[in-house]
Order: sequence, then C-alpha cells, then structure tokens
Amino acid sequence: MTVKGAAEFIKALKFSNLSRDTILASKNCLLDFIGAALGGANTRAGAAALRFVRHLPGPGRASIWSTGDKVPVLNAAFVNSTMGSALDIDDGHRMAVGHPGGAVIPAAVALGEDIECSGRELLEAIICGYEVAIRAGNIYYSRQLEVSGSGRWASIGAAAAAAKLLDLETEQIRQALAISATFSPVALFGNDLANGFMPMTKFSNNWASCVGICAALLAREGFTGVSSFIDFSESALPSFGQSFEIERVYFKPYPCCRWTHSAIEGILQLMKEHKDLQKENIKKITVKTFLNASYLLESRPKTMESAQYSIPFLIGAAIIDGRVTPEQIAEDRLSDAAILSIADKVEVIHCPDLDSHFPRMIPTEVEVETVSGSRYRIRVTVPKGDPQNPLSVEELRKKFKDLAKRSINLETAEKIIEKIEILEQLNNLHELTSLFRKL
Repeated sequence: MTVKGAAEFIKALKFSNLSRDTILASKNCLLDFIGAALGGANTRAGAAALRFVRHLPGPGRASIWSTGDKVPVLNAAFVNSTMGSALDIDDGHRMAVGHPGGAVIPAAVALGEDIECSGRELLEAIICGYEVAIRAGNIYYSRQLEVSGSGRWASIGAAAAAAKLLDLETEQIRQALAISATFSPVALFGNDLANGFMPMTKFSNNWASCVGICAALLAREGFTGVSSFIDFSESALPSFGQSFEIERVYFKPYPCCRWTHSAIEGILQLMKEHKDLQKENIKKITVKTFLNASYLLESRPKTMESAQYSIPFLIGAAIIDGRVTPEQIAEDRLSDAAILSIADKVEVIHCPDLDSHFPRMIPTEVEVETVSGSRYRIRVTVPKGDPQNPLSVEELRKKFKDLAKRSINLETAEKIIEKIEILEQLNNLHELTSLFRKL
C-alpha cells in the first residue's frame, strides 16, 4: 500500500466503524501515556523541556499536562512528549520496535485541544496515528534504521493524527505523511551507551510530535514532500484496515527499555519461588539473551537514562529493593553500593539461539548461582505487558495512578481516568484537559 493508500485509510476512518476492542485500546494508550508524562514531569529531562519552551512564549490553548499552563500547540506537544518519554515507561509495539505513542498522543492532544475537537475525533486521530506509525516503524526496522530512534518513524504517525484532526483532503494527507518522513528527526547514540551514558535525546519523539503537526499544517497550505520515501506495501504487517495494530501494543510495568523486562521479571520470579535466594547468597547471575539486548550490559550507568538500558543495574535494583520503579532508577540511586555490588555479579551473554524470536518476542534466560553451589534458572519469553500476557484493567489504572501522583493528587487522577473511559461522549476535549493543573 502506497502513501496514497494510507491517506485514503486515514480519510475514510470513522469512529462508528471501529470495534469495541480498537476503541478500548486507544483509550488505554491515551491513559498510559498521560500517566507516563505526569510521572516524568519532575525528571531532569522533563524539567529542562519545561524551562526550554518558556523561551518560546506566546498565546496558546494547549495544556502542559503536569502544570495546566496554556501554551502554543508545538510547545505543549514538545514538553508532554519529553515528559512522557523520560521514564521509558510508555507503550511500544513489537514489530515497530519502538514507541508510537510518544509522538502520536502529544501531537493529537495538543492540536485537538487547540481546535476544540470532540472525544470521538481525538480517538479517531490517535488510532490513525498508531496504525501509520507502527507500520512505518516496521518498515524502518526492516531497512535496519531502528537505531535512529522511534522519532524517525513515529513522526509520520503524528502527521497522520494531525491530518485527521484537521480533516485534510486525501492528497493533502498524502503530502503530510511525505513531509513528515522527509523532515523526521534522527537520534544518534554513537558510543554513548557503551560508555554508560544514554542522552536525553534517546527517542526524539518530542521533535517527532512537532514535525508531525507542522507537516499537516504545511500540507494544508500546499507544501509537498518526498512521497516515494515511504511505501507501506513494504510492511510485514497486514494492510490498513485488515488489522488494527493499536490493539497489539505492549504496556510497560517497569521504567526501562523493554528488552530488559524479561530479565527483571525472571529474577523477581526466582526470588519469589526460592525464599533462600537472598542478596548475600548470590555468587553469580548469568543473563542469556538475544543480540539487541546483549548490548545492555554497562553496570555503572552515569545517568537515569543509562540505567534504563542497564540489565546489570536493573537486576541489582530488583534484588535489593524487590521492585523496579522510577525510584530505583533515580540518579541518587546510581551510586548505591548495594545495587552495584549485585550488578558486578551479572554477566550478560548473547545467545544466538534466541535471535530468531526477535522482534516478535524478547526471550531471556536467567541463571542464579549461590555461594553454596545451588543454581536456579528461568526463561521468560513473553513478559508482562505484551498482548499475549497483558496488564489487566486494574493494573493499568494502578500504573497510571502511581505515576500520576508524582505530579497531581489522586482525586484528579481518578477524574482523568473517568473522563477517558467516556471520552467518546465528550463534545469538547477541554472537558478532559481542564483537569490538568498543578495542585
């Protein structure tokens, strides 16, 4: 399917034709990303982004979710995306190998609030954005461009969402997708991760949100892009409308790279099953995993972002605290002697036999050897949060509230949940966004 075919799908999509499962999935994605942003508001990246956009003043009607400040659309999209990506706890898709929501949702909500769209219109836009972004990500992965960050392809989804909200004509939508593909941001890591330093620009979804909005607005004014750059027929996923891939996103229980979750789940499960497995009894931990995850072995992360990509550090935190939450990866824990003493005992090994499962699955084998010579092993192929092993409705709500309370009170968090549950009944998105205010 060409860009034109994608544009026709976007133009034709109607809320009335969507299944209950697709609508519920879009609501879950919206709730999950807002929670991630409220949770990431007080990180160094989130705070810096907020200070940054204050250098770009101007009247606006789009909300910064953690403060309720009304700012121009691009400012709101940039800040909310940055905050939502900071903790690396936002959703993702296996076959896109990255994070579609980090660009799509901030763009859709900011623009939707500015034009006073309805709840139904917002859901339509989010679904269009995810369907386009996920397939674009799958294509970019097949071209071996996934190391360039989700923003490189998620910007195309943000453009799709913005074009839907602006009710562009089919040819204008096609150009919006082309423009966003042409101008999409690239996040280059170099050797930073190998040196224990992951930059805040890790995904570039904040810029991708802005690019998507700008692409749609430019297309509306007659601007054009390189339409041949993205051909959706290259995607291994079903064609638009044959499947709704938004139903197949994963939701993260832990604030770190998804590739580390199997190892975290494995070690926590071993500790639960074997009561004699205590920190003082551990001699060595061996993690066998697929190629991509085997690079996440720096045991002395220098930033919060780097800790999100460190299997040894995360396993250390899981063993010492019995959990992995934003508190465990906070920068004041990076020098925690107890965590580091466990991290030093972790060996991460590439297991070629596991490579064929990726990206559909992220299998990891964990073995713990105790000082007494006992060995405990476990293999996790589908960690909690994947579509085949989903978080329950209750777990998603708890995750949202745990993150949201880092910025707002629980009463407001409950109200946000209630509004999103009935989002299709809202005539104006302000009924939801009016709840965003610093308390």
